[in-house]
Amino acid sequence: MEDKARKQGVAPGGEGRPTRRKLSVQQVSGAGIADGDTVDIEDSMYRIFNKLRFEKAGVARISRVAVFGGEGSSVRATFWDKSAEMIDAALVQRKDRVVVTNMRVKKSGDDTELQSTASTYISRLVPARSAVTDFSQLKGGEKNIDVSGRILSVNPIRFFRDLSGRDSGVADCTVTDGRMEARLVLWGSSSACTADMHPGDYIKAEFVSAKLTDNGMEIVASDSSRLLLSRRPV
Repeated sequence: MEDKARKQGVAPGGEGRPTRRKLSVQQVSGAGIADGDTVDIEDSMYRIFNKLRFEKAGVARISRVAVFGGEGSSVRATFWDKSAEMIDAALVQRKDRVVVTNMRVKKSGDDTELQSTASTYISRLVPARSAVTDFSQLKGGEKNIDVSGRILSVNPIRFFRDLSGRDSGVADCTVTDGRMEARLVLWGSSSACTADMHPGDYIKAEFVSAKLTDNGMEIVASDSSRLLLSRRPV
């Protein structure tokens, strides 16, 4: 009876309730998935962006954008509040293979996006471990790389008005791989992360660039980057 139910796509003993498969990015973008459907995703985490804090109707909110899939096949997802925080708490990192449950589908023409729900949960299946952990490997000129180290010191954020007239910020900190030190320069949303930084914390800076200056190696994080802070190595 149970084997027959599984073949028909019905949960055993579920009285006709359909089972929900874990879908890849290509599958969730397919014609069989409708606007408003709730799906589970199993795929690679292509990009993660920094959390954004804002206030709506007097309530503090958090959002963050992530992208599942890879070059040529990807889906943008927006995570809200506890789901946005969960990505950091679970130490989910760029290029990890992950499972994300209870995501709502938003379709507009040929475009597909995902939104977290109150019951969204995310976990790592296969850690990527692709970060540069030896600063001597950095020669300068690298782009879109991930770098991990430990924070030695943090300088306060400085605010300014950017070329488009918006308020923005810049900050910097010193990080080490245990042998070498490098200056990590933080622009835009990355600069706001200094509020949660403490000397001794571990940090992973994703989608950053590196350049060699007269004062040594400099790593640059921007609005396109993501910073992950942890009490243990990441």
